[in-house]
Amino acid sequence: MKLRNKKDGKPYMNVIFGNFYSPAFDDEDFVDETMELIRTLGFNSVMFDTKAWEDFKERYETGALSQYVKMQEYMGTSAHRHELFYNFLLLYLNGDNLYPHIRFSPPIIGEGIEYLDGTKARYYKYWSEKAQTSMKEHVDRIMESYGEGCQRCVTEEGKEVIPVCSMWDPVVAASFDKEGRDRYRAYLKKLYKGDIEALNEKYGIQAESFDTLPPEEYWYSVKYPHKDFYTEEDVKNRTPEFYVWRDNTLWKIYEMEEYFKSIGPKLKEKNPDLFLCPDLSQWGYFLNIFGRQQQDLDNEFSDLWDTALRGIDMYALAPYLDSCHFITVPVTPDGYPDAYVVSCQHSMMRVMNQDKPMTGGIYWGRYIYNDIYAQLTPAEIIGSMTACGMDGYTCYGMNGLDDGGVMNRMDESFQESLTRANEWFAKVLPLRGNKKKKEIAVLFPSEMAHMEPFEVGNNKIRRLDLLGWYKICCDLGYQVDVISSHEIERGELKQYQILVVPTNDCYFALEHEKMEEEIRSWVAQGGIVLHGPQDQLAENCFGIQGEVCEKTPYRYGKVIIAQGERFCRYEGGKEIAPYVDQMGRCVAEYAGEELAQRMNLSTGTPHFSGENMGAVYSFGVQIGASYAAKNIPHVPYDQGNKEMYPIIQSRTTLIKDILNRYLEPASGICERGIETAVYEDGMVIVNHRSTPYVLPKTYGEEIYQYPYHGEKDGKGVLPGHEAVWVGYRLMNF
Repeated sequence: MKLRNKKDGKPYMNVIFGNFYSPAFDDEDFVDETMELIRTLGFNSVMFDTKAWEDFKERYETGALSQYVKMQEYMGTSAHRHELFYNFLLLYLNGDNLYPHIRFSPPIIGEGIEYLDGTKARYYKYWSEKAQTSMKEHVDRIMESYGEGCQRCVTEEGKEVIPVCSMWDPVVAASFDKEGRDRYRAYLKKLYKGDIEALNEKYGIQAESFDTLPPEEYWYSVKYPHKDFYTEEDVKNRTPEFYVWRDNTLWKIYEMEEYFKSIGPKLKEKNPDLFLCPDLSQWGYFLNIFGRQQQDLDNEFSDLWDTALRGIDMYALAPYLDSCHFITVPVTPDGYPDAYVVSCQHSMMRVMNQDKPMTGGIYWGRYIYNDIYAQLTPAEIIGSMTACGMDGYTCYGMNGLDDGGVMNRMDESFQESLTRANEWFAKVLPLRGNKKKKEIAVLFPSEMAHMEPFEVGNNKIRRLDLLGWYKICCDLGYQVDVISSHEIERGELKQYQILVVPTNDCYFALEHEKMEEEIRSWVAQGGIVLHGPQDQLAENCFGIQGEVCEKTPYRYGKVIIAQGERFCRYEGGKEIAPYVDQMGRCVAEYAGEELAQRMNLSTGTPHFSGENMGAVYSFGVQIGASYAAKNIPHVPYDQGNKEMYPIIQSRTTLIKDILNRYLEPASGICERGIETAVYEDGMVIVNHRSTPYVLPKTYGEEIYQYPYHGEKDGKGVLPGHEAVWVGYRLMNF
């Protein structure tokens, strides 16, 4: 356990409790009742929302006490009275207090961006020294005023720290004042290594110099005012629309990384014990649902939930944070509740926070128009978070008017499940240990995540490909990490035996020479790669390029009707699964000398031999999408009833047979809907099914979330949507 509450030794368990809204805005009795509920549910700290910094600044400088600050101070007193501690959400994405009916003065943002017409906007100019100084003042004064009552935690090394949410939903926006224009042009010049002709070719323009580029040529919304986003065809054809968008995105990522490099040390100058755990995304990362699909059309902020609009590469930001963190929501990009989304995204956080405390994040409540916890339970969600390695967590939250932050209004069954789950987590965490078994790495499609908005055609199915691959590997009993190019470039791929490469149609947008070199070297030493159709990484690394073909079922045992928006067939290699009707190879295995020759051709250097060579499995269909998607898949007319289109779920038999050739799952469990996490001294088992699961054997220790469980043939029974810890010391790491 890496992060525990100093007073009671329990894990950091924190709930956001805002007081912008009534009744918390003005009702002390409600505050006391809610604090009692928070304690009963098993939390030990409360996060207060101080993003209306102007109120607190006035309190600090003049003593004036607004109703908002008055109630928050009362909330601090109430928290201590209920044996709770508090911490703070200190900064917001655009400095706006959101609720002008509370205070009419403009928000304090230090320095904001400027729109093209010269008007000021309520977005931080993150690179501004003035803006960062204002942020530092905010944090310093809040801690000076209220820091004494803040929650103290202790790390595994014995260091005392104060967890704070040092940013909320950061969004980088362009500034069109002279300084902003010059800064962006300088970035373009660096990106294109001073070659203006290279930029001209990408943009389809004839600029003479980087120094004179106008926004009408370099910023997407200005250059293409009548297009919200580029299209799928723009990606395929590598059009100027795509490259302008790409460069805008890369600049956002650059500025965000520079900001976190700079702001962390500044915030710790006066308070070196601060533990910086910003909430980098309120609605998930990459697998979050497209907001405008189900939101009111007049909600202009819903598109900000989309990773491709935000400019945040969390894997790149992780080194500059004490814990890289975001709020997860158990909903797929196509809008369906799915606990594996939480598992998958906490797997990402585990990778981001290697050798550091991992603070998880979860959303409790409805989501958009979907009552997700009528289908899922807090018990199974916290089971997945525990399985994935969280050392503590923050949740959203209490007293919101939106669908989130409504735990005080959730029904009793929800609250009971959450209470038992929190108690179970606190009991299990000291037993779990920190070292989770590593078996399979799934490559996060960073370029697609950062550059392809939801509204680009077929984006949802491509995003589901990642989730589906993750689910397949989990259901087959394997231990799965979602890694990025950053980890591979650092040489961490050698910790895994298998690499899965989901769909990433924007892979071409960046150079990956170092990563590709690492992958080739790893395969030459026995590594196994699985990839989907038209995969640019496979082509670059191994010279494997599928030929586009008609949407057709493939045959492996019984005919399987595949899901996805692209299909292709392969030449060469060993046939593993053919398309029906002699349409060619859907799945091919490349190994030995044939693979070595392809790798040598792809590099132009005769460097590799077939000795000790691993293997590459090329799939002509989107296997992950077939497994995860809920919409009706493609059914060729000549394969079924034209009026009745059945939903065909892809089975795991093919993948199981391939993976089992190289790796037996450490968990020893292979069941659809059963998630496992193997640690040094035991294992977390999570039942995502609605039916009970009988444990395969009796373990030395079995800790269930609910005290009573039946037995079948002397073995424990794990009910649906619950988790269990099983302890043993027989595993060989």
